[in-house]
Amino acid sequence: ANRGWFDDPPMIKVIKSFAEMGAQHRPHLDISPVSEIAAIYEAKSWLATQNWWAESPWDGFGIVISDFFGHWMVNSQARTFHRVGAPMDFMYRFDLKPDDRNRFKLFLMVNTFFLTPEEVEQLRSLFRNSGATVVWFYAPGYIGPDRFEPKQMELLTGFSFKRMDAPGPMMVKCLIDDVGTKFFREYGVKKPHYPRFAVLPGDDKGIRVYGRWTDNNEIALASKEHDGFTSFYAGTGPLPVEIVRWIAEKAGVKMWSSKTDNVRASKGAAMIVATDQGERLVHFPEPMAPVEGGNRKKEHRLTMEFGEVRIFVGKT
Repeated sequence: ANRGWFDDPPMIKVIKSFAEMGAQHRPHLDISPVSEIAAIYEAKSWLATQNWWAESPWDGFGIVISDFFGHWMVNSQARTFHRVGAPMDFMYRFDLKPDDRNRFKLFLMVNTFFLTPEEVEQLRSLFRNSGATVVWFYAPGYIGPDRFEPKQMELLTGFSFKRMDAPGPMMVKCLIDDVGTKFFREYGVKKPHYPRFAVLPGDDKGIRVYGRWTDNNEIALASKEHDGFTSFYAGTGPLPVEIVRWIAEKAGVKMWSSKTDNVRASKGAAMIVATDQGERLVHFPEPMAPVEGGNRKKEHRLTMEFGEVRIFVGKT
């Protein structure tokens, strides 16, 4: 159309309003991080996982059907992460620092499939006795520099696994029956993929089972206490927002919205994007006021439309 991505008058108007707001408030705001959740990604994994070109020429639906790791495990999963109702940081695995064990209560290890033995030990050292909750997706550490390393999966997660080479749907029947959360739906991707992994119950009575593969009833979602932290294994994605929020609350993460809203925040400012219509309670760690004016306080009761954006600032 001979136009740029943002060459749209309504969009330009919105961007302009944010630029003006930033010029007014940004010089006075503390933008240091406040997130208690970190989503962690491994850049090397893209060199060892099937991408969206692997099944070309595509029959019908293209990338939506064929690209399991890029489309479903990363892109679609990020959409539920953003709607958890609390701020979240997104980082590469190599950006993790030792003091992050004190910053974050929940780590979401999204595609940490390709790890060296040294990197596995770094992660084990980071999480050991941290008291954090760590969610490991699909095959953490399974790919080493020279060969498959199932032992690395066991060292990281604390679980023993069975590898299943027969293609099957990446679908999990959820069995969560917890205080305040009942979730018995199926989630995942219907197209068959392989390999898949199942947690082996063995003699470990500490394993808590929350989901099973729909086609064979093997364990696909579970948790246990391991090496001084709570270890979750999730065999597939995308995890629904209800499950992500439930895990976050169990990890002690403070929810900023009573709804599954998109929340972005720093110490001095916050943005709430409504994911549905209606009333919600918003709780801030420190008193904040709407940018359009009003009292600075920790709790705000908001009635919002779907997609509505509200901005709050602290001391200016």
